[in-house]
Amino acid sequence: MLCHVCRVHVRRDFPYCLHCGTPRRGAAPASYAAPQLRGLDDPALLVPLTGPVTTLGRGDDNDVVLSDGSVSRRHARVVRTAEGFRIEDLDSFNGTAVAGVDLHGGAARLADGTELSVGDVRLVFEQPRDARIGSRTMVVGTQLTQLPATGQEEAPEAGGPLTARPRRRSGWALKQIPTERGAPRWVLSSTRTGRYLELDERQVFLWHAVDGENTVRDLLFAYAERYGELALPRIESALAAFADAGLLRGLPGRPEQERPTGWRRAARAVYRALLKLEVSVPGLDGLVTRLYQGFGWRLFTRTGVLLAWLSVTGGLVAFFAAQGRHHLLDFGGAGVWGPILLATGYVTALLVHELTHALAVKSYGRKVRRGGFLLMMGMPFAFVDTSDMWFGTRWSRVVVALSGPLSTAALAGWCATGAALLPAGPASAVLYHLAFGLYLNTLYNFNPLMPLDGYQALTDALRVPRLREEASAYFRTGLWRDLRAGNRPGPRQAGMAAYGLAVVVGTYGFLALALLAWRSRIGDLLEGRLAEPWTTVIEAAVVALVAFPVWAAPVRWVLRSVRRRRGAKDVPQGAGVAAPVEGTA
Repeated sequence: MLCHVCRVHVRRDFPYCLHCGTPRRGAAPASYAAPQLRGLDDPALLVPLTGPVTTLGRGDDNDVVLSDGSVSRRHARVVRTAEGFRIEDLDSFNGTAVAGVDLHGGAARLADGTELSVGDVRLVFEQPRDARIGSRTMVVGTQLTQLPATGQEEAPEAGGPLTARPRRRSGWALKQIPTERGAPRWVLSSTRTGRYLELDERQVFLWHAVDGENTVRDLLFAYAERYGELALPRIESALAAFADAGLLRGLPGRPEQERPTGWRRAARAVYRALLKLEVSVPGLDGLVTRLYQGFGWRLFTRTGVLLAWLSVTGGLVAFFAAQGRHHLLDFGGAGVWGPILLATGYVTALLVHELTHALAVKSYGRKVRRGGFLLMMGMPFAFVDTSDMWFGTRWSRVVVALSGPLSTAALAGWCATGAALLPAGPASAVLYHLAFGLYLNTLYNFNPLMPLDGYQALTDALRVPRLREEASAYFRTGLWRDLRAGNRPGPRQAGMAAYGLAVVVGTYGFLALALLAWRSRIGDLLEGRLAEPWTTVIEAAVVALVAFPVWAAPVRWVLRSVRRRRGAKDVPQGAGVAAPVEGTA
């Protein structure tokens, strides 16, 4: 269901649109918990907006008394209307600011998370929260990392000086996300590195405590006072995860890295390009927003969704009906224009696929940061950055992931319908080939073994963000360790092992197909132009570059092992005696 004002998805269990604050049609706001004003500088200031009008000012006759010299006696009021909540400035001396815009005798609508300043008193307007309703964002300035699960606690033992004072870096966003499991969860992101962390309540407590003033020892005692346990390993694990995501500085044993210059910088850029070459365009959110507000929102209405599913199902019927009249690689006399039109159709469908992902992100009120093309394992892929959806519910992420393949299947259905209805000829033949290719593309994107749309939807549905990594690691090491120890894997372990085996086989199979494709292309290009030895050398070099992400990791492991052995040989006798470390037992 879309909001009738901003065209963003609204929750059926909440009366307001969390994006613009407009009441949902048919909802009775009085039957829900009231919104509130919360003080940003004074956490104890919490004002439920239960009445139709709530006045704010320094005078004692106001509903909310703000004893600050910058606040007028009757400063502003919050009014509940049929269109939502709005704040009105009552011609105050210092004015009222809403989202950075000054109001002097004016009014502005209040959406969830809107910051306002009544004089110098900073407040935020919030809709009520629980584990089932909504989510909350605090913004202070493409991948998700889940902190390690807490197992049996070890004896407290410091891995670094307890006097260190870790500090948060600027440019982060923390948001509470809805969950069906009851325990609240948060997502922490770095706007500089694009990394995301999923946190629980205790990890959020630690995040707020790393302000550059508290030492690690202070964190240890504050954690013990709050949760009743000395959990130094858990604290160090959380701090390490913050630092790995580029969110923390000043952590013991992690000196600040200087930016490489000269040839080192160039070598690092080449290395990253060989791992994953990306050509992207930043700042696409404004364009996608205009497209969504212009026509894109219609795709996510009930009528739009119904038409999409009718296109998919009806197209399959038409495709099987057209099979008797068409044959693959027979373009019905179209000549050279057949492959050209087919390639143009594929590129257009690819753009529609990625645009649908972007429009689905906008339908949930999130941002599309960039989009472009990348080369992974020698194969080209188009993408749009949907990482901001980690601030939404898991089912909203499933919808965003599946929207692209469903749009491709709908386009294939239209092409198949045209191939079935048009008389035999070049037009129907090209449409048939286009439908066939788009159906293959849909199945490929639904493949849960590769990090594509189907895999993303599967990880969100199962609540396992790093499913490929965890399943592959368990198949390579954990399964055999359990078998040697005589432990029989349970249903979950057996499923992880089976999926890990499929991932390993599928990954190397995909790599083999990519290598064969590149070898065939290079061979056809060089045929008749170079002598045989040089053709083989060039083919081997291209294949080695394509397979660089595969063989680079083992080479790095070998080099690190050699360095460690050399370093161990260079250590003089007696130098390995451990010195006392502050905080050890």
